[in-house]
Amino acid sequence: MFDLSSLLQGFILGLGVFLCPGPKDILILREALAGRPAAVLIGVGAGSDAALIALGILGLSAALNQAPGWQAAALWLGIGLLLVHGAKALHSALRPAQEPRAGAAPDRPAGLRPLLLTSLLNPAAWMDTVLVIGTVGASLAPGARPGFATGAVAASLLWFVALVAGAGHARRHMASARTGRLLDAGVALAMLGMAAYLAWAQCLPR
Repeated sequence: MFDLSSLLQGFILGLGVFLCPGPKDILILREALAGRPAAVLIGVGAGSDAALIALGILGLSAALNQAPGWQAAALWLGIGLLLVHGAKALHSALRPAQEPRAGAAPDRPAGLRPLLLTSLLNPAAWMDTVLVIGTVGASLAPGARPGFATGAVAASLLWFVALVAGAGHARRHMASARTGRLLDAGVALAMLGMAAYLAWAQCLPR
């Protein structure tokens, strides 16, 4: 039986972390507006958070804190991934606008592999799930950890259900090419901005 106090603690911490949108959230929003099935997006978003939270609680957060070389390598890999996705979004935002013809099929969503990679290797997601939630969960008594993890995952699931549902209601207002380019610009800004911030933080003297 779950400890309700630890479940509530995990849920509140999870909401506090997940309600601040990051690059993964914006990419999932972009995919939802492009028409990818809601169940897939919710599964990828909450499922990747659940996997990373479990890894953090099971000891990955402590291992990374004790191995700064591996932590830096994982961070730079994630920064590279953010740069790639940011550059692609910037290219889409800067290309000439082409209004869709009446009755034309909407733009197809991107492949599932980039979405999975961004969800699992995004350094912002690692900091939120492995290094914040995972560290707090690992500090609890073993009996309290399952409830804490369940609460945090429930917060992630609630967030992505709300995000994808909101995007579904907004799709009819996002049909113009100009609006799509503005959204791509926002994705590029989030991805490139996060990559620049993380790279700058890594280069600061310790």
